[in-house]
Amino acid sequence: MNKKINLLFYITTFMVLAFITGCNKHPLEQSPTGVYTTGNFWRNQADVIAGVNGIYNELFTEDWVGHNLYIFDDQADDISVEGDHPDFKAIGRFNINSTHQVLYTMWPFAYEQIGRANNALIYIPKVPVIDEAIRSRSLGEAYFLRAHAYFELSKIYGEVPIVLEANVLSGTYNVAKSTVDLVRAQVESDLLKAVDLLPETYAPEDQGRVSKGAAWGMLCKLYMFENNLAKALQYGSKVVSDANYALSPNYTDNFTVSQQTTSTEMLFGIWNKNSLVITNAPSAATSYYFSPRAWQGWGFHHPTQNFAEAFEPNDTLRKRATLISIGDSLPNQTNTVTIGAGDAYQMFAGMQGQSTGRLLPSMTTTGYTIRKYTSYLPDGSGGINVDLKQPLLRSADVYLLVAEAKIRLNGAGSGDVELNAVRTRAGLKPLVNAGILQLIHERRVELGGENVRWQDVLRWDKAGIINLDTIVGKPKTASPLAPYNGAVTIPARTFIRPKHYYMPIPQQVIDESKGVIKQNPNY
Repeated sequence: MNKKINLLFYITTFMVLAFITGCNKHPLEQSPTGVYTTGNFWRNQADVIAGVNGIYNELFTEDWVGHNLYIFDDQADDISVEGDHPDFKAIGRFNINSTHQVLYTMWPFAYEQIGRANNALIYIPKVPVIDEAIRSRSLGEAYFLRAHAYFELSKIYGEVPIVLEANVLSGTYNVAKSTVDLVRAQVESDLLKAVDLLPETYAPEDQGRVSKGAAWGMLCKLYMFENNLAKALQYGSKVVSDANYALSPNYTDNFTVSQQTTSTEMLFGIWNKNSLVITNAPSAATSYYFSPRAWQGWGFHHPTQNFAEAFEPNDTLRKRATLISIGDSLPNQTNTVTIGAGDAYQMFAGMQGQSTGRLLPSMTTTGYTIRKYTSYLPDGSGGINVDLKQPLLRSADVYLLVAEAKIRLNGAGSGDVELNAVRTRAGLKPLVNAGILQLIHERRVELGGENVRWQDVLRWDKAGIINLDTIVGKPKTASPLAPYNGAVTIPARTFIRPKHYYMPIPQQVIDESKGVIKQNPNY
């Protein structure tokens, strides 16, 4: 009974269930079709482990953490969104309205994650025979994953309904929105419970589960959003001072299949695995959305020239790990593309008609694509390697949050130790007496493409540290190389406060609630 069960084994089962029901946008409105119901499922330790793994499974969902959350980062200045989804483009251009599909498709999956966590928290304490360490860990995981879902919902929509165990037991699901402060208080409560219950480390067979460090790091992030700098410093410092969560020796370890599994830096992530891929349902879609179409991806997100220029001249390691530029190729990428007339220039001059596996201008709208989420199978098939894990929270993020809290509390230079730990790992000279502008720069290039930039600039704007108008008021541009020639991909936009701090509540959610849930102001 003490034997730990590999997380991936049970996720395979839940991936099948997710694939069968993945197109159902009302996942809580189904009648049981099998032998088990929620009430009779939780019988023993194996059921507890399987049930908790089912909460993790929601992270894989394309319309939720697996991809859709990244669309909102396109509102910032680093990425220009393209493709055949008009709602994606509308978000990037601040033209969103409550009927856009992307807003609604996220909602049920977020609440499915919350619902699964609620069930775990109700039934795990009732399981009669279980290793108490497994019981404690499992409850901690459920609290953490519920907190994660509510935190993300609060960042996107602001006020949202809070549904907890009592609602499940009473069958009361149609409840009004709670204030942002109340939602964040719930997140804080859940994370503090997770801290007490979660272990600091796991055995290899349980890689991918959230640890005490993940809860510390998420608390640090939460408190930064709440502008509670002292609390952010308190919990972020726990991560920084703990060798179990040290920065990986090499920056690229965080985005390299062979190195990710031994990394101490990935506090929380989507633990993808090729064996979990179901036909037409990849275990997490981020690699597909970021990889060029000619390289078997879907190619929606294209880094801007503005972002490429943000890297310091000597910051070649991080820049190359983050961006694929014109003429670049990747290991094991065997899909060849014929060089056409629009591609035959500069490094492709005289090569028209030849086939190459290098990135061509015709493969992207800006001349760049994100490298962090692109990897290929070593078998020569040219297929995307879904073993590439998807980091959601790294220690480097927390190091820089600690540096930021120190600078804002105590002035320039007080965060040099943490900031320079990140810079030194990148092969850069340390800074002396670094201030908030250096910190802002460091977060942008260290965490580029990782769905951090937009929420950073939002909270800095709210705190009066920056003026967001200066960011969105600049057009997004493409590479200066031909045939892009620095073209504007997204013109200057207008940010409206407080409207654009949050997305509208999906109109379908309001309709289904019969008016109990009210629309956000200004929409």
